Amino acid sequence: MRVYDLTVPFDLHHEQLKTISRLASRFAADITFEFEQDDHLRVVDAKSLLGMMMRPIARGTGLTIRTKGRDEKEAIDFMVDWIQTGGCVGGQGAG
Repeated sequence: MRVYDLTVPFDLHHEQLKTISRLASRFAADITFEFEQDDHLRVVDAKSLLGMMMRPIARGTGLTIRTKGRDEKEAIDFMVDWIQTGGCVGGQGAG
């Protein structure tokens, strides 16, 4: 299992979360996002489109990304880079 804590540098709205979910589905590893919202710990499966889109994540939110599975290192590296750069990793863009 890999774990990475970061602070979200910009608001993650429906379009960004939809893209994250689509990109997460490319990995075999399980990928979860954990963050505080409305005084509750939220745990969301990054591959769940509905789960991701129901919880916009505000700039400044502390986010824990957890990955587990055969490509967990690649998955966590990609997710961290994508979130920190706004989707400008390896020419992927935000869409």
